[in-house]
Amino acid sequence: MSQLAAVVAYLALAGALISWIVGAWFYAGTLRALAAGQEGKGGAAVWLAILAWPLARGRLQGAAAEHASKVNKALVAFLACLMVAMAATSVATNLARVAR
Repeated sequence: MSQLAAVVAYLALAGALISWIVGAWFYAGTLRALAAGQEGKGGAAVWLAILAWPLARGRLQGAAAEHASKVNKALVAFLACLMVAMAATSVATNLARVAR
């Protein structure tokens, strides 16, 4: 059983890594869409998105808003995978100690 929990922990960590990469990809797409929409306007929205993502999220429109929603979903998936990995690690550790 402890080996099964360890496998679940490793799969959850792999899922966290993948969701982090996907989130970074869509974040870059959001910044590209913002930069394309802010040509000649100084790019304040781009800097706001870089420095304070939660504050910039409400101001996004168009393609940037679509990418931003995918970024937020990837962040939720990342956090969920981390929680599953921590729980599975705890289970694997406890089961390994009990088996001795």
